[in-house]
Amino acid sequence: MPRSFDTPLPIDAVLDDLSRTLEAHNAAVLVAPPGAGKTTRVPLALLDAPWARDKKIIVLEPRRIAARASADRMARSLGEHAGETVGYRVRFGSKISRATRIEVVTEGIFTRQILDDPELSGVAAILFDEFHERSLDADMGLALARDAQIGLRENLRILVMSATLDGARVARLLGEAHVVASE
Repeated sequence: MPRSFDTPLPIDAVLDDLSRTLEAHNAAVLVAPPGAGKTTRVPLALLDAPWARDKKIIVLEPRRIAARASADRMARSLGEHAGETVGYRVRFGSKISRATRIEVVTEGIFTRQILDDPELSGVAAILFDEFHERSLDADMGLALARDAQIGLRENLRILVMSATLDGARVARLLGEAHVVASE
């Protein structure tokens, strides 16, 4: 069951459905408008899922400032500082610890991580945020994550999140993944 939050956001209406989808399947696409809460609510809601216990959730952000800001926001919502349960790793800086379970990274950092550890040991899920912004690093990251999922880690969850993406097209790339939509 996903966490509850003080301030309601539109994404809250689909968090249970998203959690059930990722419990039953290893891939999903989440389509929700800007400001719905995808970036800061979804990782926290998935943190307590049985398949994520004692493992990390990696969240990919297209820019360093977005990675730091979203990690700081999620940490504050837990009453913590970045580097505790939620941390970030970007070029020229990071705030992570042994306790970090949600790691917000830039797409380039993720590419290096998966090339160094193709199995993504200790990682429960990869969340691609703002995927509609499309970049070579994001596309390569998704291809490498999908390759790891198919060849090495069937239990690795992949979630693609976007505000404007054609969810059905990406769902086909992920092996007919479920599409969850929020208003």
